Amino acid sequence: MMNSIDPDKGHHLTLMERMRVLSEGTKYDSCNQSAVCHAFGPDGRCIQLYKTLMTNTCSGECTYCPNRCGRDAVRASLSPEEIARITWSFYRRNAIEGLFLSSGIMGDSERTAEKQLEVASLLRDQGFTGYIHIRVMPGTPRYLLEQIAEHANKFGVNAETTSSTNYSEICPSFDYKNDVLQRLRWTCEIIRKKRSETGFREKLIGSNDTQFVVGALQESDREIILAVEKFMDRYELRRPYFMSFDPVPFTPLENNDPSPLWRETRLYQTSYLLKDYGLNTNDLESVLDDNGFLPDMDPKMLLASCTPDLFPVDINSANKEDLLRVPGIGPVGASRIIRSRPICSEKELARMGVVLGRARPFIEMNGQKQTNLFSFAEVGS
Repeated sequence: MMNSIDPDKGHHLTLMERMRVLSEGTKYDSCNQSAVCHAFGPDGRCIQLYKTLMTNTCSGECTYCPNRCGRDAVRASLSPEEIARITWSFYRRNAIEGLFLSSGIMGDSERTAEKQLEVASLLRDQGFTGYIHIRVMPGTPRYLLEQIAEHANKFGVNAETTSSTNYSEICPSFDYKNDVLQRLRWTCEIIRKKRSETGFREKLIGSNDTQFVVGALQESDREIILAVEKFMDRYELRRPYFMSFDPVPFTPLENNDPSPLWRETRLYQTSYLLKDYGLNTNDLESVLDDNGFLPDMDPKMLLASCTPDLFPVDINSANKEDLLRVPGIGPVGASRIIRSRPICSEKELARMGVVLGRARPFIEMNGQKQTNLFSFAEVGS
């Protein structure tokens, strides 16, 4: 295990101090700054995870990152045994349902992945059945990805940006095509093979994920959305994560402007439209401005407002694709509507999870539709 030394105080950090330092460090990797973060399982359920870095000492030189090599910072690490013990402690108190594990790069990607695998293996060998999400490093060897797939519910490497040119600016220690895209491809192949061999009989099938840093460079939302769509098509990406750029003192990008948090939110909403609603980048062109950026408005509501000819949608005759265009109706709600027809009242729609305040201006039921937000009288009540 690496020495956990506070260079400013010149003493060994306690376990609690190291936990705090390493949990805060994951602010820059998919989750916010606390010891517990939220993720979403394959069924859409929100899952609470203990999130930590193994170490914030890193040989990489990513220009936005507080853990970059050479930056003056408090450095700490946790051993695989310590992470397993902490995870079990939270888990047994029902404070978490699993672990999100990332790390700085311990010399090279192979050694780092070996340590991450050691954590996952240790937990599984001890009977841990909770959720494990591992953020693997650029350049992780395929054989380690294959072994991680045997233990993790989700894993993947961060893309950070949309092209080789951009990546070389913010992550000069790695090669975009080889260290990132090749690893996303391998992860996809490994998961696809496991699914074909098990026929989904095993609980641990795994899924591919990645992260984009939003606003570190000048790339538009259109570029990010196109990259997300490409990754979904090529690498069966389940979920992209987005991290709003926040300049860190004593890094090369410390004088750059921060990215507003709402931009991160709108990109998440747009990614859901791509993944869960069957839309594509061409469908979303009408909600982008002339420079390819999203406004601070719900993209689904904006898209519906830009296509008035598609509405109102008849609740009792529309197909699933048309129902999914309606604000306030998601994939689960659309399926319930189709199974439950005929539907005679708003109360029925509400019980199916439809957000009526959003859906009313865009739906028709039994020949009736609203003329404004408050005049749609409930039918059959």
